[in-house]
Amino acid sequence: MKLWVVVPAYNEGAGITATLEALSAQRRAPEGVIVVDNASTDDTADVVRAYAAAHPELNLELLHESQKGTGSAADTGMRHAIARGATHLARTDADCLPPPHWTTAIVRAFDDGLQMVAGGLRPRTDEFPLTWKERRLLPLLQELAALFGRFRPANRDPDYLGPYVMSPACTLAITAELYERSGGFPRAPIEEVHDDRELVNRVRKVTTAYGRRRDVWVYWSMRRARAYGLRGTLSWYADHGHRPEVVDVRLPVRRPRRPPADPPKAPRVIDDADLVGRVLAQAERTPGAVALVHGPGDRRMTYGELRHRVLAVTHGLRRAGLRPGDGVLVGVRHSAETVIIALSVVAAGGTLVICDPGAGPQMFAARLRAARPRWVIAESALYSLNRLGVLRGVARRAGLLLPGVTDLRMRHVHVGPRLPGVPAGALDFAALMRGPAPEPDGERDPGAPAVVVFTSGTTSRPRGVVHSAASLAAGLELCRERFPLGPGDVVHDAGFMLGLPALLAGARWSIPSGRDPVDGFLPEVARRGVTHAFCVPVHLARMLEETDRLPRSLRYLLLGSAPVPPAVLRRAVAAAGERTEVLSVYAMTEMLPVSIADAHEKFAHWSGGAGGDLLGAPLPGVAARIADDGELLLRGPNTCLGYLGDPPLEWLETGDLARLDQRGRLVMVGRKKDMLIRGSVNIYPGLYEPAIAALPGVAEAAMVGLPDPVTRDEEVVVAVLPDGSVPPDALPARLRRELPEVIDAGALPDRIVVLPGFPRAGRSHKLDRAALRALVGRQRALAE
Repeated sequence: MKLWVVVPAYNEGAGITATLEALSAQRRAPEGVIVVDNASTDDTADVVRAYAAAHPELNLELLHESQKGTGSAADTGMRHAIARGATHLARTDADCLPPPHWTTAIVRAFDDGLQMVAGGLRPRTDEFPLTWKERRLLPLLQELAALFGRFRPANRDPDYLGPYVMSPACTLAITAELYERSGGFPRAPIEEVHDDRELVNRVRKVTTAYGRRRDVWVYWSMRRARAYGLRGTLSWYADHGHRPEVVDVRLPVRRPRRPPADPPKAPRVIDDADLVGRVLAQAERTPGAVALVHGPGDRRMTYGELRHRVLAVTHGLRRAGLRPGDGVLVGVRHSAETVIIALSVVAAGGTLVICDPGAGPQMFAARLRAARPRWVIAESALYSLNRLGVLRGVARRAGLLLPGVTDLRMRHVHVGPRLPGVPAGALDFAALMRGPAPEPDGERDPGAPAVVVFTSGTTSRPRGVVHSAASLAAGLELCRERFPLGPGDVVHDAGFMLGLPALLAGARWSIPSGRDPVDGFLPEVARRGVTHAFCVPVHLARMLEETDRLPRSLRYLLLGSAPVPPAVLRRAVAAAGERTEVLSVYAMTEMLPVSIADAHEKFAHWSGGAGGDLLGAPLPGVAARIADDGELLLRGPNTCLGYLGDPPLEWLETGDLARLDQRGRLVMVGRKKDMLIRGSVNIYPGLYEPAIAALPGVAEAAMVGLPDPVTRDEEVVVAVLPDGSVPPDALPARLRRELPEVIDAGALPDRIVVLPGFPRAGRSHKLDRAALRALVGRQRALAE
């Protein structure tokens, strides 16, 4: 099957780039794309030529048609595609945005036996903010038009072999054979005949192999509907009953806010430390470019749409009473909404409070007491699970029982449709995004607390890392300095480490849609044309068990959150080939990033026998020194302000034992705090052992890790000595029930063992962790 796409265009120079980008992003690349310039008087042709030169992989051709009418232009393009070898044809218009699955859905419909495929429309939201009525106007128009078309006298004729099916011209497909056999699009101006309706009726006279597919839809411009109004639009599409003075509606030109006699407004000066201000400035420069790709359907959000929504939510939160310094607890899974929330809260002067819902009820409550947020922004389902008594058991089993999250003394914002349990008076996040979006006023203090992230701790002393916008901006800038980012690049990351640098650079942020960090990761990278991706080593190891090649679009693969085992790194380099640079990132929540080493540096270090794990040279501005006991101490512009409730940090104590080699590079030689690493979670046994030992039935507790010989991901084992109050055989099951209440969910053990005694060392009778690790390792080997 050779599928070509035809795009008629008249005076679309301002917006056709977005349409071409949408066609470039198709999961199933078309054989060719033909833009037919219908005697435009603007720069449409120049824009298309420039795009074709910059994207040779699209196989984009430009034709010219002097006879006025979309039917004429479309027919010229269709017949040219057939002459170029096309067996199947699709059409969209220059003001429409086909989603990435569009061509795939068309091919699937052809495979099912259809010879002509009709699609549907969804409203574009990136051209201008839509009103509530306009958002519901398009579905209503489609249903009314489809209903009217079935009973319209011109569509009822004994020569027709099948029923009338509405087929918008901007989202239809047809076989080349049927196009020629039916006569194709009428070569007439749109004022005289609707070319899509005429084509359907021509097809109905020769075959019944046509039908409508709901998954063959495009984002459609609402500019004509806004210009004509509901009644005028219905009349126009029904039978040209509405005769507007201007048929070819274009977006209105915005009038200057000041009279022409006034001097031009000076451009805003954005402080480099103003993270949100820089993102908004970038969005203002490139409003039509795609900023976010998200969700299972690869939905897209432009920079203009992102900017409007951030400004609207910022304004709405301020108007509702959010004040500088207010803590805002966020309970929303990572998504496009999370990005908007984060930017809006910081823009409004608030402080994001990030608490893992899976930490367990007691830990969550302790963190809430420490942070004392005044606002909660959460998914509606989360409110239902925590407020409705009948659902609390479900919430507990799902790890989503969050004491205090529904406290009515706090202000609430719900994300998603209002469900039972959402507090009365809670603001609707969707309504905030649709609200007014005035330009920001007042200066934000980049040095003020912007984010609190809880990383570890106990119920008695939860530990929250406090960052400012300035410290985050400095870290993100270091990422951009190490690997280039710019328009056309696509970054795939579930966190903000790569995502925000992408927005600062005008690139595209691809947000993983799956909850599992492994399933679907690489297919999504390939489908979305990702150029930069971040991954945890143990997750990559699982992916490479299924494939030996990484997607060809990938230029940079960043591995972090845990040391990269040599075996995993070698497999990654082999799978990447020469086109992809594989980088290992050393960073922590308190300081992001510290250093970056490429794979070949690490291989050379290992082969030289120098020992330890090469982390790379500290990035510009990052100062490193080694304490007397060998611990690595760091500071720099990207260091956090400190820990919640503690004085500011002078030097960050990493807990890692390290040295500096002759070239000034960091080499890790061990862990001062016996830290364990499982997946992307750092686990400090000393934080949890006292809490475990305080549980009934436990005399003493110790936590050790058994690393996998290949991935180095650690099995976390809790060993306990019984105190006699609980039968030893029943103790593991009891601890399984009670541990989620007292320690982080990320630190819950993989295995619990009961021992008669712990191995000790020296006159101090100190726990010998190495011997204990060997003991539980032998037990595992015997069990296997």
